[in-house]
Amino acid sequence: MSINVGIAGLGVVAQGLLDLAKANTVQLDEITGDTVRVSRVASRRLRDEVELGSTAFSTDLNDLISDNDLDLVIELIGGTDAAYDLIKSCLNQGRGVITANKAVLATHGNELLAIARERNVPLAFEAAVAGGIPIIAALKTRFPANNIQWLTGIINGTCNYILTAMSEEGVAFEDALRTAQELGYAEADPTFDVGGMDAAQKLAILVALAFDVPIEIDEVYCEGIEDITIDDIRHADEFGYSIKHLAIGRQDDDVIEMRVHPALVPKENLLAKVNGVENAVQLGTANTGVLRFTGPGAGGHATASSVIADLTNIASGLYRHPGIGGSELNARSIGDVASPFFLSIAATDRPGVIASIGETLARHGISIASMVQKQEEVVRSVDTAVIPVVILTNSVVERELDQSLKELESLADIASPIKKIRVVDFA
Repeated sequence: MSINVGIAGLGVVAQGLLDLAKANTVQLDEITGDTVRVSRVASRRLRDEVELGSTAFSTDLNDLISDNDLDLVIELIGGTDAAYDLIKSCLNQGRGVITANKAVLATHGNELLAIARERNVPLAFEAAVAGGIPIIAALKTRFPANNIQWLTGIINGTCNYILTAMSEEGVAFEDALRTAQELGYAEADPTFDVGGMDAAQKLAILVALAFDVPIEIDEVYCEGIEDITIDDIRHADEFGYSIKHLAIGRQDDDVIEMRVHPALVPKENLLAKVNGVENAVQLGTANTGVLRFTGPGAGGHATASSVIADLTNIASGLYRHPGIGGSELNARSIGDVASPFFLSIAATDRPGVIASIGETLARHGISIASMVQKQEEVVRSVDTAVIPVVILTNSVVERELDQSLKELESLADIASPIKKIRVVDFA
């Protein structure tokens, strides 16, 4: 028996998929018990470097919908509109779909998964999060004997590359971003990555799988890395921390927090050692402790390997629908989240300033774990000598911290807005 597969798109991941499928034909056939055949490809244009042989090619995605000989369609075009139309049409026709598209899942995943269950056809998406890391397959089991309590990870390679370059090479954000673009790690318009939205979409999917709630991208607090400076990284290092861009999901009774933001991570934590474009996810469980998954988060062959994993599961009859949306999502506001904080305060060099900072924080019930007064510097915009004061607080509810910072920023001796960065160490 032959399993006829159609592919939408002919970009890096699609090319990697064609390479892997060709190189592993015998193994695929042995694992599935059938002949897996890529019989049609549809993309905006044919690429001269891609050898399709006898595979039918067209520039019309509708050909994948109308080809009744196809058993499975693999969507690798990205975006939301055209991908959504393609996936929905295929599912409604009773045709299974594999997608690497986190954006369409974050936006339309609840609807598409409901259609897949109703039509009893697969909708698989291992490649949508963390590239070649099999985190979707792991979360679909939900570790029933272990009870997942939290998850946290580095799931955007662009941000991780930039922060690694800033830390190891001492370059500013703008310079690290420019290098990332030159190396192909960042898009010409990097906003989606460095602003955190890419990681937020992935987190919404991971949380839905881990805690059996709907995919709700609008409930994810999202913050990027654009404001992280070399001084922030150096000061964090002095306290024994690295700065990473983290995605965090945590369940506390019936409340779930979902947040994406820069964070100080203790240097002994695995996440602090994940550098470059690598990804990593940690799961905190009740009975097994911390489970760790690391590997390439992007790249044609790495991501295509996850597509192949979905393909073999479906063809072998091992696919099962994920448990998503069985429980109502009760999301916690970022203002209600408690954590330690890193504060960077530029204070004018006058007697009593440091004491007034401590008194203001104490009045709001905020205790200081560590405080360092840096060497005096001059803020050129106001031509004023300031003392950079760097503070690590103990755990505090963010809303309460914000009230104290608002009071501090109203003081005449505070020369610029106060920077705050959350500290994370679930492990």
